[in-house]
Amino acid sequence: MKMKKLLLPVVGASLLVPGIGSSVLAAEQAPPTETTGVELRTALDSLLSEHYALAVDSMMKIYDGDEAADEAIAALDENAADMEPVIASVYGEEGGAAFVEIFDKHNMGTDDYAAAVKADDEAMQEEALMQIQSFVDEMGEFLGTATEGNLPEDGATAALREHEDYVQDTFDLYVAGDYEASYTNYLEGFKQIFGAGSAISGAISVQFPDQFSDPNTPAGDFRSTVNRIAAEHFALAQLSMTKGFNGSADFDFVNWAQDQNTEEFRSALASVYGEEASNQFVKIWNNEHITVQGDLANATASEDQQAKEQALSTLTSTFATDLGTFLNQATEDRMPLDETIAGVEAHEQSVVDTFQQYVDGDYAASYDTYRAGYAIMFDIGKGLSASIVDQFPEAFENTAPEKMPSTGFGGTANQSNTMILWVALSALIFMAAGTLTYRQTKKQ
Repeated sequence: MKMKKLLLPVVGASLLVPGIGSSVLAAEQAPPTETTGVELRTALDSLLSEHYALAVDSMMKIYDGDEAADEAIAALDENAADMEPVIASVYGEEGGAAFVEIFDKHNMGTDDYAAAVKADDEAMQEEALMQIQSFVDEMGEFLGTATEGNLPEDGATAALREHEDYVQDTFDLYVAGDYEASYTNYLEGFKQIFGAGSAISGAISVQFPDQFSDPNTPAGDFRSTVNRIAAEHFALAQLSMTKGFNGSADFDFVNWAQDQNTEEFRSALASVYGEEASNQFVKIWNNEHITVQGDLANATASEDQQAKEQALSTLTSTFATDLGTFLNQATEDRMPLDETIAGVEAHEQSVVDTFQQYVDGDYAASYDTYRAGYAIMFDIGKGLSASIVDQFPEAFENTAPEKMPSTGFGGTANQSNTMILWVALSALIFMAAGTLTYRQTKKQ
């Protein structure tokens, strides 16, 4: 593809950052988790990771012959359309349109590949794979050209190929019935796609330093990591509940993947504060949340109304109150009690509604709720990360930051700062554990 160089002015940046000015000075006065660069990175993280989750979901549903497959594909297309104003806010309408035109080919190739595998049509599979490779090459060139080489074309192309391999391998392993390998691959792909937000936003901040501050600061890395874990939890919860309702063969392995998400917290907590604190967290998280979502799916499938109502009450009331109280106390009121409880309740309600609308056969509404619920996770990540950074500022001092990764979407900066998350969250859990134990004992 021959693309003319995109040297368009930054326009419409308010789509990304409300109240953005012409200088980074204003952004530097914002909280370190809410600068212009970090907001840009977050917008990209949200849309790109949602794309990954929806791509895998739609391919599984196409192969399974799920009646929701068409709406899954539509949600994937809507996600791509939502990327246009984000790219246009940096590179103008022409740049946004060019980006989405390339991305649409990618979604079509992914869906065609799943349909070809289901039909056992090798020629169609090869055609779809060629279309996906064309996307990799064209998008790599687009990013290299648009960023004026701040994101090298070769690195971008290699990282895009890696992303596509994660999507395809997750699906191929799923088709082969190797579910543990499939979901292991899924989790790794989720981490990899968050490196894209870091790399692209980093390149843009170098290209337009008067408009965007450095997004890859310790505070920016921390917010991105919190967002990743929260978004991954939401995506896995939806997969788990629908597969539990349908009696899918991979149901236990989706739950295994959820356990891996939880284990990230537990093992790091144990390494810092010991088994007692880590077990306190796991007890709350599993008993009032993860397990109860499975109970809701099973009760719905078996039409046990009493068990269903009990699960709904636990999720939207008991767990929301306990976790909201936990976060409020741990952050020393930095997360206001009523607002935090309401935020957790909104998350749980989005999980419940997405599932129930799927059960009712209202697939369009289900995916609308899914997308809204996915966005809520980034709101929670924003509030939690801002509170922790404010509470432990010394852990997020910006020393010798790198403006962007030198190659591709590797996400090394994001992953290397993950331990900051573990230490900070461990501190929160440690401080709140005694209070929560007291509350639970008093209830009993």
